[in-house]
Amino acid sequence: MDLRIGGRVKWALAGRSLAALLAYDVLNPSAYAAAQDTNLNLVCSGNSYKKDGPFPTPETFTLKIDGKKPVFIGGPGSEKPVKARTIASNEIQLKFATGKFTGEYFNFTGDLFLIHNDGRLTRLMCKPS
Repeated sequence: MDLRIGGRVKWALAGRSLAALLAYDVLNPSAYAAAQDTNLNLVCSGNSYKKDGPFPTPETFTLKIDGKKPVFIGGPGSEKPVKARTIASNEIQLKFATGKFTGEYFNFTGDLFLIHNDGRLTRLMCKPS
């Protein structure tokens, strides 16, 4: 009986330590301040989904994030990247819009979601180019 209680106490203490560490990382603004000031040139690849489409379509986009400057995104068939209007920018996400879609880039995971005006959803994973 004592061994099980001791094991649960150790597990609970380990869980609290992990939770405290994760909370510190999430609430530490200095870690994100440096990250937001860097230049990111990303290549994002994934799939585009239609509501009534039988299969996803592979897509590749380029994404350039340069600190406080405007976001540039280039899609398939576009000769040069398009300047996007920034809607929101914080430690977790960058939300932007162009004439064809609204995009959300997640800083922690590198995920990029594009919601197109024609109803398509594009889900991409970004990596440095």
